Order: sequence, then C-alpha cells, then structure tokens
Amino acid sequence: MRGRIMTAAAVVVVLLTGCSVGDIRRKPPPPPSAPPAPTAEVVDFETRRGSIPVPPSYRLRSVEFVDQALGYALFGRCGSTSDAPGVAESCSAALVRTEDGGRSWHQVYHPHPEGKDHQLYADRARLVLWVDPDGYYVSFDRGRTFEYAAGDYDVVRPMFGEYQACCDADEKQRVVWFGGDGKPSPTKAQPDLPNVRAVASAVHWLFAVGIDDNGRPIASVSNDQGATWRQVPVAGASGKVGAVQIAVDRSGTYAWMIGQTDLISWPSLWYFDDNGWRPMGATGHPRDFTSAVVLEDASLAVTTPQGVGLVSGDAFQRLDWPIGGCSLRMLPEGTLFCPHDAVSWLGIEDFGQRKWIRVLVGNE
Repeated sequence: MRGRIMTAAAVVVVLLTGCSVGDIRRKPPPPPSAPPAPTAEVVDFETRRGSIPVPPSYRLRSVEFVDQALGYALFGRCGSTSDAPGVAESCSAALVRTEDGGRSWHQVYHPHPEGKDHQLYADRARLVLWVDPDGYYVSFDRGRTFEYAAGDYDVVRPMFGEYQACCDADEKQRVVWFGGDGKPSPTKAQPDLPNVRAVASAVHWLFAVGIDDNGRPIASVSNDQGATWRQVPVAGASGKVGAVQIAVDRSGTYAWMIGQTDLISWPSLWYFDDNGWRPMGATGHPRDFTSAVVLEDASLAVTTPQGVGLVSGDAFQRLDWPIGGCSLRMLPEGTLFCPHDAVSWLGIEDFGQRKWIRVLVGNE
C-alpha cells in the first residue's frame, strides 16, 4: 500500500470525507441537467512561479495542496552511494512549503532526508512523510516538528476518508470507520457483498460497492452509519467492470459511481437517486478517461487526455478549463486541485466563476 514517488499512479482514487447520517425523509436528488454550452476558447489563467529553495540537482517528486493557499512539494536527488556492485540506490529528499498559493516557497525541516524512497501526504490536520525503509514521520504544525511513527500506516489512512474499505492484510475487505484516534473500527454490521471494493459517505447515506466473480458491481447502502445495510440495484450493470470508485460532492449531497474495465478507457457511470444507482449516458464523450470530480450542481467534471468536460443531462460537453489531462481533486474548502509533473492547477471559485491558477513548482 505504500505509494512510490518514482512511479506515476495510473488510477485516480477519489477520496471522500464522511459526514454524520441525518434524516433521510426527503425528496430524492434529481439527476443533473445539461448545463449551457461552454465557450470554445480556453479561459485566461494566472501563472505563479516562486523561487524554490533547493539545489538544482534535486528534482520534483510530488506536490500536495491542502487548500488554495497551503501546499507542500517534495524534491529528491537519487544516486548510488558507491560504485561497488550490489549497493542499493539512495535518495536525498528536500521539502518546501507555500502558504500563499505558490507565490513563494520556504524550506521545511525534513526529519530523515536519506532513504531508498520518499513519499508525501498532507491534509488540513497533518503532514506525513514516508521514508523507505525507516517509516513514517508525522507533523501536526505544518512541518515545524515531527513525530516518528515507524511503520504505522494508520497515520496516513484517515486522510483517505472517514469510511473506507479496509484492510490490506484481511482476506475479505470490510467497511471501517476512522474515529478520533485514527484507528479503523468495523461498522456494526457489514454489507452482504462479494467483496467490498469502494466505500464513501454522504450526508444521508453510507455507500459500499463490490464486484462479483463475473465483473458485475453489487451495491449496498446504509442510512444509520453501518448499523444496517440493504442492497440497491445497479441498473444496466454489465459483467465487465474491473475497478469501481464512488465520488461524492463536498456537501455530501450527490453521488456518482464510476466503473472501469481498464485503467484508461471511458468508464460506465451511475448516479445515485436514493432508490439505487441509475445509469448515466455521456453522449459525445472522448475515448479515454483520467479522473472525475462531482461538482456542487450534481454534474461530473472529467479530465481526459483529449481534454476536459462535464457530464450532465446524459451528455458530455467540453469545458474551457485550461488544465488538460491531469488528475483532478476537490479540496475540502472547494478549490479544485490538478497536479501534473511540475505544473499544478488551482481552480478557485470567484463569484460563481472558476478562476484558474497555474503554479509552476519545478526548480529546473
């Protein structure tokens, strides 16, 4: 489960923060309607390139933004410590932080900069560094001090959502909840699914999806935080799904399910309407798929190598966003974040419009 910064991830995992479950006696959310057609020209954007206080020999490994202002970047320089055969490669790491959205960067103390590999995780509560083979280092004050957590992956796992499918060493995945202590606890009951592949939470629902031996998604929901579960239909599901994810907007109102037959092709899409998962068309969609985020109007923003678009009203419409095929995420305060190599895009809401900022982080 440890991420490797030397290898680009091919699968975009949509990470969701759970909310408490409330009264479900409400009108089911309608599916998103088609928005007005976007303009053909790409919107203007601001470019920010602050000086990076690391030597030129260090190369960018990863970037994480927590909100539109706070972000971290991890750099590394790798090379064998000896010409003798059999000596493992070592990497020196350097860490920087911005608190003004990439206008300026400041070096951050790295508690263990030497290792075979390095990884960076960050959210509003903590900054976590992983060093191979030493383990995890955790900071709760933006990198001013660190605590050593050895090989305890639970210091990272809560960042991926309050409810998750867990755990790696188990023969069968379970639905677990991460409480204030950061430790996973199974929900009171478990859904009757062939194997839990994806879990997400919304204001009124807790979702779980598995895939049977024929490649068909099977779904269950709970409206009492996992005390009881019931299966719901996945309409039109075929037996070709190999991976599945659930995406929920940041207000916890709208949920989409994304079923992929492979890592790059356009997926099958479903929208949850309180009775089950209904299939959603995307007429005019491109061939490939990179990532997706649910927006607060219930539409699905999608990045692909062929461009960016919006799925709504059973149609795919091109967007004028300048971000390209990067891996799109929604940050907790509503900023869209899309990193790709040395370019990180921030999409900030500005009086109903999306203002785009290109943050250049490389030190070449």
